[in-house]
Amino acid sequence: MTHDMVRMILAGGALGAGLALAAVPAAAMGDLFGGEETDNCSNEDGAFNDAAFVIATRPKPGQRVESGFEVLGCSRSFESNVPWKLLARDGSVLASGHTSGGGVDGPGAFSFTIPYTVTVQQIGHLEVFDEDPSDGEGFPPGRTVIPLVLKP
Repeated sequence: MTHDMVRMILAGGALGAGLALAAVPAAAMGDLFGGEETDNCSNEDGAFNDAAFVIATRPKPGQRVESGFEVLGCSRSFESNVPWKLLARDGSVLASGHTSGGGVDGPGAFSFTIPYTVTVQQIGHLEVFDEDPSDGEGFPPGRTVIPLVLKP
């Protein structure tokens, strides 16, 4: 996904009440772009102003992962809560939980690890998202879905 595509996705959104930023440093979830490390939570251009979003930046789509893999990203979500779930190929939930990211004070980095168990290698999906506290009013909540190869 290009940076322009990310900017288009994040172009709008109302943010409900929130809590303070997560303690995870934003630099911890940077990415390489043009040979340079970038900070995906940087808001120098104002793209994240007053926008609710959830962007998982690692692992990359199609990456082969094993139990205990790390997820990195940036968010600004309702009460700084970032739920997630890992789905098997058949759609069953292998693991789920939540972490903290950015909230009312602005964007913030998040990271967490996912332990899971599968008996055969398969394609699965990681969903990292924001819940909708408004019951459908305003913009849809932020969400990232990453297809992964899950190794036993």
